[in-house]
Amino acid sequence: MTHIEIVEMDGQLLEGIGSFCLRSKKKSGSYKGKNKWLHQQFEKGLRYVQLVQDHQQVGFIEYTDAEYSSRVVHAEGYIMIHCLWVSAVGKGYGTQLLQKCIDDAKQRGKKESRC
Repeated sequence: MTHIEIVEMDGQLLEGIGSFCLRSKKKSGSYKGKNKWLHQQFEKGLRYVQLVQDHQQVGFIEYTDAEYSSRVVHAEGYIMIHCLWVSAVGKGYGTQLLQKCIDDAKQRGKKESRC
């Protein structure tokens, strides 16, 4: 039986599990820089959520309040997704991660997009 778990990262978990990007090598300067930046952004409310299936990461989403986004956007009251990655399409991984983001935004009273 497949077990899927949503793991909300924080500074402590980041040190143990690490951030994830297929292009990153844990000893590289860019990987270390990304983790340093994540630590700083956690203090501003950044959310970094991993989707884990049978103890292996199969996706992640990184989002924050638009006011604190590293992107130049003017969207006060909204959530800004910085990155979404899944290991395979058609398995519902992206849907689960996006739903987590939407649920979090609703719980925090964020505005809804009218796309």
